[in-house]
This record gives sequence, structure tokens and C-alpha cells, in this order.
Amino acid sequence: METQNSRTSSSTESAKPAHGPFSILGVRDYRLLVLSNLATFAGYQIRNMAQAWIVLDKTDSATLMGLVNAMPGIAIISISLIGGALADRTERWQLLWRTKVIIASMSLLTAILLTADVLEWWHLIPISLMTGSMFALHNPTSQAFAVDVVGRERLVSASSLNTGISMTATIAGPSLGGALLLLGFDTAFYVLTGLYAFSAFMIFRVRTRHVPVPSGRNMFTDIRLGIGYSYRQPLIRALLIIGTSAIFMGMMQPAIPVKVKDILGLGEVGYGVMLGLSGVGALIGSFLLFAFSNKIRKGYLLIFAMLMLNFSTAIFAIAPDIVTAGIAMTMQGLAFASWMISVPVLLQTTASEEMRGRVMSLYFMTVLTHQLGWLIGGAGIEAIGIEATLFIGIAGSLVVAGSAILFTPALRKAN
Repeated sequence: METQNSRTSSSTESAKPAHGPFSILGVRDYRLLVLSNLATFAGYQIRNMAQAWIVLDKTDSATLMGLVNAMPGIAIISISLIGGALADRTERWQLLWRTKVIIASMSLLTAILLTADVLEWWHLIPISLMTGSMFALHNPTSQAFAVDVVGRERLVSASSLNTGISMTATIAGPSLGGALLLLGFDTAFYVLTGLYAFSAFMIFRVRTRHVPVPSGRNMFTDIRLGIGYSYRQPLIRALLIIGTSAIFMGMMQPAIPVKVKDILGLGEVGYGVMLGLSGVGALIGSFLLFAFSNKIRKGYLLIFAMLMLNFSTAIFAIAPDIVTAGIAMTMQGLAFASWMISVPVLLQTTASEEMRGRVMSLYFMTVLTHQLGWLIGGAGIEAIGIEATLFIGIAGSLVVAGSAILFTPALRKAN
């Protein structure tokens, strides 16, 4: 594939025409990409829950738990624009596997500190900042590289199937993480290191290459042009505004371990199972959308995702027992799958080839405010309780996302 600004070479398999929804699995590099993402998703779940449980166990503070898990988001928001510019200016394959190796090394460092029994909760702050910095470079590159591998015409099918397969890790990851925490906190991080190392190895084996053509501009000029381009495109602008509503939905994350431990009276395994139920909902939603993606308008799908996310959060907030809370988590997973298939796909198919990496970096800057929700939610839970905190988050989400949808007709009609 050649464009004005980049050239992509890949294995001959990626050029074969599609003859059904699962034909995408015939592309060798896509299979490797899926395996890499599978390990990364599982690692993400294990890292988040392990860090949250360790800090809560050591400090019994929802605020400090939220602070630690907010660190990756702060790093991503701070330097994601640089990651997007690099995604458009560098060879994406190299950037992907190298950032994954560094992420794995941070997990290994945590495991060693735990084994030596010298880890303090605040040690997780610089480790999380470094991990988040690598994800800031990794995430927009990974999204842009997916188009290099499969092409725009098969992006919806590839994204739906990839999300569904990755949600399998979202189910298994928390359940595995809960069991690993019982075996030892360090055990969880040694396994996490292995998952990230495997993810890096799968990317290393990919043959597709993105060869950028130098623009002649410096990086900061490219960043400024990317911001200006995104602002001038009504659909992209609205999607990025909706992305910022993730900070309100992130307020639910610290509520899950607190409710599991203090209200429902469950332990590490119960926490893992509760997160796993969200993965079950996401898996169901992903495969339904994979089967019927061509018949569903992405704009309608996004509206459904927004309403379902907030409705399920409200149910979780007032859930009096394990069954009700589990149903709410399953519904939230279904909504999450709808979000992950509608928003990134709309952004990638709307953005030009030249600007795709920078647009996706802006998306990750906005959607990763979700991590900041850990901090706000944790502080809110300690100050005013779970129910009040979550309903404040619901109100904020509806105002921000609802306004973007209401005032952007192109978004409602998007297909």
C-alpha cells in the first residue's frame, strides 16, 4: 500500500480477498497481532487488579489505591501526542516490540521487589509512570499498525474479532489474577512479565513493515497539524469529546474492589470473578457485533454503548448482593465492547492515512482519562461513599457524551 506519506509492505496473505468474516484469520500477521493483543489484554487486567489489591491491602486507602492506578493514565495523557507523531514518522513494528519489552521489564522489577519483601506502595508510582509512558508510545502505534496489516476495508471485521478474542483474556485475566494473588503477589507479577514478553515476541515475528516518508517538518509541527486537523473534522472532534467522558466511567474502577472486599465480603478470587463477568459481557457483545457489524450503524452503536455503560453503573452502585452486582458487571462488559468497536473504528476510517497515528494518539489521551477516574473515584468513595460517587460520575458522563452526540448530526448518522 502506497500513500503520499507512507509505504507499507506486508506478507502476501494480507492481499488476499476476504470470503467471509473469519477469512481475516487467514492473514498470518493478523494472527500474530491477535495473539500479542490477547497477552497484552490479560496483562492489563492482572496488573490493574494486582496493583489495586496490593495498595488496598497495605494501606486500606481507596484514595492511595486510586492514585497508584491513575499513574499510567497521567503518563499516557502527558506524552501521547509524541506517541502519535512517532507512529506517523517511524517504523511502527520496531516501536511496538521495543515498548513491549520495556513494559515487561517494569513488571519484572515489581516482582523482584515483592520477592525481596522491600516493595512499598509508593514504589508503584514511578514504575506505573514508566509503564504508562511506554503505553503512550505503544497504543497509537498499535492502532495504526492494525490498518497496515489488514487494510481499511477489513478494519471493522478485524477490530470486532480482535476485541472478541481479547475479551477472552479479559475473562481469564482477572480470574487468573485472583488465583495468582493467593499464591503470592510476586507470583502475579512474574506471570505478568511472561505475558508481556510473549506479546513482544509475537510482534517481533510480524513481517508487515510501515516505511514512513519523511515530511520535512519537525515533530512538534506535526503534532500541531494533527491537533488542528482533528479539531476541523466534526466527526473526529465529537468522538474525542466523547472520549473524555471516560474519566467519569473510570470512577467505577476503585468502587469494584472496595465493594467486593468491604460490602460483599469477598476476597481476591471474588474480585477476579467480578471483573471476569465484565469480560463475559464484552465477549458476547464482540462476537454479536462481529457477526452483524455490516448491518449496524456505528453511530447508533455508540449511543447504545453510552446508555448501557451508565445504566449498568447505576445498577452496580445500588446492588445489594453478589448476583445483582454480577449482572451489572456483565452488562457493562457488553457496553464496553460496543464502545471499543464503534469509537476507534470510526476514528480510523475517518482519519486520513497521513494523520491516523496522531488522531489515535488524541483518542488515547482522551479515553485514558479513564485512569484518572481511579484517583477521583477513590477520593470520592472515602469522602461520600460508593453510591454518591458513582451517580456523580453518571451525571458527568451523560452531560459530556450526550452533548457531543446531540450537537453532531454526522455522528448519529455515522456508518
